[in-house]
Amino acid sequence: CSLFSIFPQQAIAESDHCVLLVYHRFTDDGPRSTSVSPELFRSHLSYLQDNDFEVLPLDEVIDALQANTSLPDKCVSLTADDGYLSIYDNAYPLLKEFQMPMAVFVATEAIDQHYPAMMSWTQLGEMSDLIATYNHGVSHSHLAGKESKEIAAEIISAQIRLKIELGVQFKFFAYPYGEFDDAAYDQLQALGFVGFGQQSGAIGVNSDRFNLPRYAMAGSYAKMSSFALKVNSLPMPIASEEPKLMLISEGDRPLLTLNFTRPMNANERYQFACFVAGQEAPEMNWIGVDKVTIQASKPLAKGRSRYNCTVPSKQKGRYYWYSKLWLAQAD
Repeated sequence: CSLFSIFPQQAIAESDHCVLLVYHRFTDDGPRSTSVSPELFRSHLSYLQDNDFEVLPLDEVIDALQANTSLPDKCVSLTADDGYLSIYDNAYPLLKEFQMPMAVFVATEAIDQHYPAMMSWTQLGEMSDLIATYNHGVSHSHLAGKESKEIAAEIISAQIRLKIELGVQFKFFAYPYGEFDDAAYDQLQALGFVGFGQQSGAIGVNSDRFNLPRYAMAGSYAKMSSFALKVNSLPMPIASEEPKLMLISEGDRPLLTLNFTRPMNANERYQFACFVAGQEAPEMNWIGVDKVTIQASKPLAKGRSRYNCTVPSKQKGRYYWYSKLWLAQAD
């Protein structure tokens, strides 16, 4: 078993994968970086319905991957972070219309303190026919840099509130801002949670169950032209990545090594492309046929950056997709 593959590995059909999407606000007048309009969300749901996608509850997807049972080839699971009121006002009516489920990750403090922009426990309960509620911590604070005890308290205290208010049993946790360090990653593992990030890519049996990718749906990233490409994507056949964690120093050009689960043929190696926003193409070097190194051409600025990599599959219009999130901090 590789360092990266946490789900059981057996003979796996390529159809055992799913695409997770993460939304935040469903409104015409929210911040562009975290919002989709209700009209665009309707277009997303219409596309999924018209193109024969199966939109599954998140727990069914995770159960299938852990039990090594098959998933539909066109599998999508919808999620939303933070618990904004626009989910209740604008997203839920559309989910009812299309009869599609969604998972919502909430920070419990905002609900307990009745923040006006957030849903109430009562509203979350009213939507339980289609919407499952999961853990986004207590305070929605950055976990990177916190002590292990603080991180554990964030996760455990929120889970207790979720169980009391809504009877939540599943131990699913979405990292605030998609960020974590080794202490947060280790705590999640020790507490037995499945972790969800905010990096791009489909999930499959080789995915790291403590940092599962979700495509962010907001602003230009939610346009229909790219939506179709993302929901049709496939998990990059990666056995392990080095480094596994995301923390780097401001100004670094981190070297990423990807080890593949199988030999990549000459055409795949030729078409394997990586991108870093705001930079020219990163430096890539193949080591044999099943390992590649990737390094940004310029230093990464403070904050979040990504290496995004794709390669066409044999299926028309479907790409293998992988994303590595980096969090650069000042020394």
